[in-house]
Amino acid sequence: MRGSEARRQATQSPSKAKLRAHRAAGRRARAPAQSLPPRCYTSPEFYALEVERIFHREWLCVGRVEQVSAPGDYFSIDLLGEPLVVVRDQEGRIRALSRVCRHRAMLVVSGAGNARSFICPYHAWTYGLDGRLAGAPEMARTPGFDPSSCRLPEIPIELWEGFIFVNLGGGAQPLALRLEGLARLLRNWSVAGMEGGRSLDYDCDWNWKILADNFIECYHHIGIHRESLEPVMPARLTWIEDTDGPYSVVHMPFREGADVTAFTRTDGDVPRLPAIEGLSAEERRRGSLIHVFPCLLMSVYPERMEYYLVIPRGPERVWIRKSFCVPPSARAHSGFERALRVVADEYIKFRPEDESVCRSMQRGMSSRYAEAGPFCHMEAPLARFARYVRERVGRSAGLA
Repeated sequence: MRGSEARRQATQSPSKAKLRAHRAAGRRARAPAQSLPPRCYTSPEFYALEVERIFHREWLCVGRVEQVSAPGDYFSIDLLGEPLVVVRDQEGRIRALSRVCRHRAMLVVSGAGNARSFICPYHAWTYGLDGRLAGAPEMARTPGFDPSSCRLPEIPIELWEGFIFVNLGGGAQPLALRLEGLARLLRNWSVAGMEGGRSLDYDCDWNWKILADNFIECYHHIGIHRESLEPVMPARLTWIEDTDGPYSVVHMPFREGADVTAFTRTDGDVPRLPAIEGLSAEERRRGSLIHVFPCLLMSVYPERMEYYLVIPRGPERVWIRKSFCVPPSARAHSGFERALRVVADEYIKFRPEDESVCRSMQRGMSSRYAEAGPFCHMEAPLARFARYVRERVGRSAGLA
């Protein structure tokens, strides 16, 4: 350090020195502005660390409250090797329970439906909707067996904007407090009251982070989506929200005059979903992409909300459910079913573009020539997400 510079720093006020240090720390926190190393997308060992240090410690979305709208409603889900059932009990409380019988580990329930209790098909052990054992045939003669101490394990849940989250490890901090800024951003959409209109399931052969990375940036509109999304939501118009929690937001203004309901249809007979009441003029002229870390992906538009339920199944496999949600009042709108079908069909049309990208990237990640690359300014949410992964998986995985 030059002598004059050293003297200048030594004589500056403590407040200025503190500010200078704070800004330097901020620059370090934003670095590195590079993608994760390719092995983070292919290595079984790295995926095992993600399961231990991210998925078992964080809140993971498993569905929406409208899936269990009435007492007795339930749906089952396999989450990172844990067979779970989400149910609304007779008192109206939503619970997440293990669906592994406490007797011989048979799965007591599968699929979705409505039930007064869960009866294991193997030996007819019966559990209440709160997980308590209600009946165990012939077990009264078993010495030391206490049915009152036997129940299906319960997993902590948190409800946020109509989404159901579970925490497999049981020690996560409350989620809603960390998403207050996002809740304010979504206030005019009333996302909590929305209902699912249609869902599409996909079993994909790429890493879950490739899906998240591809979802939350619009830079690729100018490439793979140049004839589908780019004419409607040009990449150059998009901008990134300054967020204050474990999430990223990208806003996508519509090109003036674009058909914002059906991306590639140009005929004059396109049925439209009704616009959501209460949106601001700006909100009616854009779509927004949202990534809640680690793996809830959602988007909002002037007339609907869409989300991906993301279930990692290995370093190179992920199961996803794409759902389209609308306000309950939309169902009374003339032509609702046809309009919703148009929206879903248009997604199905351009989805192969993203699918080809994700599959090709997964193949590329295994190449000896693959390496971490620099981010464009339009990929700032990816840099933010990469920092999130680095911070949680840690130095023991070889991440700086």
